[in-house]
Amino acid sequence: MTPKGKTPSLLSMSTGKPTIYVCKKKTKCTRCKEEVTMGDKCFRIPKSTSGFTSKKIFCVDCTDSIIGQTKIDISQIESEISTI
Repeated sequence: MTPKGKTPSLLSMSTGKPTIYVCKKKTKCTRCKEEVTMGDKCFRIPKSTSGFTSKKIFCVDCTDSIIGQTKIDISQIESEISTI
């Protein structure tokens, strides 16, 4: 399944860094809803909501897209800083 909407950035969605995780049971990627089977490597990205932190599961492809978007966002911020 193809993810819908704009690729999120770690700057806007996370309260920490992604960590490698080996799935202990079959689960769905938070973003694209594809199944990540038991024993597969994926990533957990912490997200704070209502004072609690949950670690959402993302497949490798979606994590790669999120990291790419984060790099774009940081690059834009760096260019804005350099004009000040």
